[in-house]
Order: sequence, then structure tokens, then C-alpha cells
Amino acid sequence: MLGSERRVVITGLGFVTPLGDSPDRIWGRLAAGQGALRRVEAFPVAGLPSDVVAEIRDFDFLKGYALPKFRNALRKSRKYMARDILLAVAAAQLAINDAGLVDGGVEPSRIGIDLGAGLISTELDELAPAITMASAGTGSFDFPAWGREAIGVIEPIWLLKYLPNMLACHISILMDCQGPSNTITEADASSNLAIAEASRIIARGKADVMITGGADSKIHPLSLTRMALYGTMSRWEGEPSGACRPFDSRRDGSAPGEGAGILILEEREHALRRGAKIHGEILGSGSGCDAMPTGGMDPDGSGTATAIKAALREARLDPAAIGHVNAHGSGLKLGDRAEARAFHRVFGGSPPPVTGLKGFMGNMASGAGAVELIASLVGVNRGLIPPTLNCDDPDPDCALDVVTGSPRPTDNPIFVNTNLTVNGQAAAVVVRGEAPNVAD
Repeated sequence: MLGSERRVVITGLGFVTPLGDSPDRIWGRLAAGQGALRRVEAFPVAGLPSDVVAEIRDFDFLKGYALPKFRNALRKSRKYMARDILLAVAAAQLAINDAGLVDGGVEPSRIGIDLGAGLISTELDELAPAITMASAGTGSFDFPAWGREAIGVIEPIWLLKYLPNMLACHISILMDCQGPSNTITEADASSNLAIAEASRIIARGKADVMITGGADSKIHPLSLTRMALYGTMSRWEGEPSGACRPFDSRRDGSAPGEGAGILILEEREHALRRGAKIHGEILGSGSGCDAMPTGGMDPDGSGTATAIKAALREARLDPAAIGHVNAHGSGLKLGDRAEARAFHRVFGGSPPPVTGLKGFMGNMASGAGAVELIASLVGVNRGLIPPTLNCDDPDPDCALDVVTGSPRPTDNPIFVNTNLTVNGQAAAVVVRGEAPNVAD
């Protein structure tokens, strides 16, 4: 596994999502077919194709997530945290608590962090006064005035709130992570790439414990505007709950979401020595890229196929060993079809069952891979594959066995988690659950 005798297991899970923040809560919503897509409440929307999002409402960072040991420190550092950072730190505390590491227990130089993060959009009122000053109401931007006067009205700590590496920074300070540290910013592929790198760090013996996963929030006026300009936003005119439709014939785009998924990875013997609960094991990972010279992804999904094949090689598994695929399933016409073609190329004429969870939670971008991986892991450890929401009329061009309706029973705890960006970066992780009937 991972080409090493050092096996990498999952000993902590933490996630903050529009469906909830506990395994029982999120699984209950998935099993009941209760999605989180609704009309945005955080800010007014006008002039965009859609105002449907999956936002986390009533999120209270300090009261809801700050562990007693860290509360005073977090109260002070809260002002340096954009929403993406808050989500990541909240999920990390849940994962750390789940892993039994709140009070330490790991040599600081042997614990590291590797997270996926995205472009963090600034709060508009933090830059608006400076921009107004530099433009002086003329409609043109005066760069000398910006450097001479306007930049002085921006808060000195402004940049610290919006650097993508600050998600990992705050978590590593809390946990005194003195081992390897990295942040990966590859849009929707970020979480899986971070999990892959963290796994290999442990497999190579460079750390015993790694905090990994990712977080993102696209519930922001700038993020929605970008989606509209890129043409990836759904224009669904029906009930908001149906806006994102992975692999469905009527899919027409994605819906923005927000959330964080954090995993604690650990060398297996290290975990057993301290009596940690093992949720599953990372068996292998891979990446690929099929960006076209003219822009966008390869419609045949060559990058996704490359990523899955590489992950299977590293896991030393045949394609037939896979019980299901948790697909990116963004709801984009091209993206879903490209993924489907990749699955057929890797698995042959009858790919394993496929699920895609963005109909429930929208697209969390850099946080999507980790949250979706955890959802499948929670499922297989119950002997079930999570269903796909809103795939009411499966696209015959995809020709996949999409799990719809209720969770599907399975006795195979091995699955592949895939993610794909609109520009063709692809990542895949092979995971084995730790269900009671799984042989050691």
C-alpha cells in the first residue's frame, strides 16, 4: 500500500458542511435525500443567472467549535480569519478531538499539515474605501494615488485574513505542528491532492501524523460573479433544491457551496500503540491533467483516467476491487461526461456504482474532495453507498450505474474518490473503510 510497509490509516474525521458537522447528522441527511441547496441569505443577489447556494447557516465559530484548550487563543486570532479559515479551524478541532489528540501525544516534529485551499474573496467593505479613493469617482484607477494614499486606509492585517496558506497556519499553531507543512491550491482537486501528499509523507517516514483535507467558501458576491462569468453556474429555474444535478440529463451547471473536511492520517503502528480508533486506510492516490491547448478539459476525461489508474497502481489493486466511485459530479455537461468516459476507460463496460454528492451540498471547490471522501467512508462503514441527489433522469451519454434514491447496500468497503477542475486537473484517492467485516 502506497509502495511502503508503513501503512497510512485515518484516525480522525472532522467536517463542517451545510448538511451538518457530525457523521450521524450528515449521514441522516444523505440517507433521507435532504439537500441543502436554497436561495442565498447572506447577501442580496441581482443580475446573476442564479441565487441558489448551499450555505452553512447559524455558524458560531467560538461557541460551536472552539475546544476549551484553544478557546482563549482562538478568541484573539479570530479577527485574522476569513470564513474559509474559520471553517477549516472548526473542522480541524472536530478531527483532532475525534482522533484523541487534543492533549497532544505526538512528538511535535513528527506531526505535520497538508491542506487544500482556494482563492479567498475579500469582504467588499474592507477594500471599497481605498478603491474609491484611488478612483476619485472618475471611473479610472489612479495607481500613484493608490500607492501614495489609498493603501493607507486598508487595515494592516488585511492580507493575513486572505492568504490561502493561513488555513494550515492557524491549525499548525494550535497543534504545534513542527513537521512537514504545505498548502495546495488546485481549485476543486486541492483536497485530494493534499490527502495524497500527506499520505506519502507518512509512508516515507517523514511524519507519523498528518492533518489534511481542505476548506473553501464560495458563498460570496465575487465568487458567484466569477461562476457566472466562467459559465459554470446553473441556470435552473425550478425549486432551488434541484439546481445541481450530477449525471442527470437536465443538468446545466453547478451551484456554489461551502464547507471543510479534515482528516487525521496516522502511521498504522503508531495509531495502534496509542489505542486510536481507525476509520479507514488510504491505499493509494494519483493525479493527472488533461488541459486542452484551447482551454478547458479534455471531453474524453483522459486526466481523470490517468489519476485513477495511478491511484490503483499505488494501491496495488485491480479495477475490479473497487466497490464504488465517489465522483466529482459537478453537474456541468462537459465535466460529468468526461468523468463518465474516464470511468469506462478504467473499469471497462460496466464501471462500479457511482455517486456524486454535489446535489446535496453544492460545490465546495477546494473543500469538496475531503468532505465527499468522508461521506463515502461514513457510508461504507455502515455497509452503504451514499446516494446521488437530483439524478432523476440519468444521462444515457454517461451510461453509469448512478446510485439514486436510498443508500445502496454494499459489502465492499473500497472506493475511489475523484475530483476534477474545469481546467483539467484531476485527482483520485483509493480508500478502504474499516467496517467490521473488513479483514485486517
